Amino acid sequence: MRNAVILLIAFLIVTACTHTNQYMITGTVDGVDSVMVFMKKRDAGKWINVDSAELVAGKFTFTGTIESPEMYYITISEKKIRMPFFIENSDIEVTITVDSALTTNIKGSAVQDVYKEYIGLSEPINNEMSAIYKEYRKAKEADDEAGIARADSLYEVVEAQKTELIVQFAKEHNTSVVSPYLILRNAYQFELPELEEISVVLDTNMSGSSYYDKLMDRVEILKSVQIGQPAPDFTQNDTAGDPLTLSSLKGKYLLVDFWASWCGPCRAENPNVVEAWKKYHKKGFDILGVSLDRNRDKWIEAIDKDDLTWNHVSDLQYWSNAASKLYGVNSIPANVLLDPEGIIIARNLRGEDLQLKLEEVLGPAK
Repeated sequence: MRNAVILLIAFLIVTACTHTNQYMITGTVDGVDSVMVFMKKRDAGKWINVDSAELVAGKFTFTGTIESPEMYYITISEKKIRMPFFIENSDIEVTITVDSALTTNIKGSAVQDVYKEYIGLSEPINNEMSAIYKEYRKAKEADDEAGIARADSLYEVVEAQKTELIVQFAKEHNTSVVSPYLILRNAYQFELPELEEISVVLDTNMSGSSYYDKLMDRVEILKSVQIGQPAPDFTQNDTAGDPLTLSSLKGKYLLVDFWASWCGPCRAENPNVVEAWKKYHKKGFDILGVSLDRNRDKWIEAIDKDDLTWNHVSDLQYWSNAASKLYGVNSIPANVLLDPEGIIIARNLRGEDLQLKLEEVLGPAK
């Protein structure tokens, strides 16, 4: 009898341990009877199918294990449903009501509860940003320059408020993977000093989480491309398909310009870059365009149309462009200016700032 009790206790312990190291997602979809439900995640800009289940009588189940909490998506293509939520090793209940409002409810994920708190705090700011963007689009269609400038100015103010909210939220929830997730998701808003400020307060026990580790990696990457650092070298193919190495262009002041044919702000900035090249090329200035395109024909077409008469390279890997990752580029247009020895002397020069910097190092244009 004593041995039987010991075996029972051991079984219960093993069962409990197993349970805590897996997730069980039970879902209900009101308004749909029988379709396929997919669980997906985003990785390196691509959608990855993690699991799938058939919806039977409006219900589905997913089981498995995960090393650390991650953002996953429940998707139902037929109903155009893509519901994001944080998954962790626990019992999670998901309820989706397919109606005009498409309501969702998630229970059982403590990490999701933290994320939901952030969503509630950020909703007023996001609504304000959406309203300003509509105002911008309206002004753009009407070719109203004053209205465009006003919308841009308002957007910058509200965007700064959102950045401040994320920083404060991350500090207050420094043990949750939601914090590094939010920082990475909005990485284009953060420069190195802000990232360092946040990274030092995050709990190192999150090491192993993909979000925490990627954030720490981003800090190190940005450190390597600050002013005063030697430019990381790379090789990519030019428009003729021949390899071109960055370091082979030493000897002039060189702008490494990250852009793409599909990027509206990049194309809007190109006339300024062209003007700078024409003014300062004979004085020792050159440009290397690095494209985040994935369509070779559109890339070359944009080069010709915008009169970009300098060297261009790309691996045609879109946001996975190896050179852009090496330089920590999360939004475009982006650039770094190198001196003749290949040392970074300026970053993200726009408009008049580019020509002012060139005048500083090369003298007035002739």
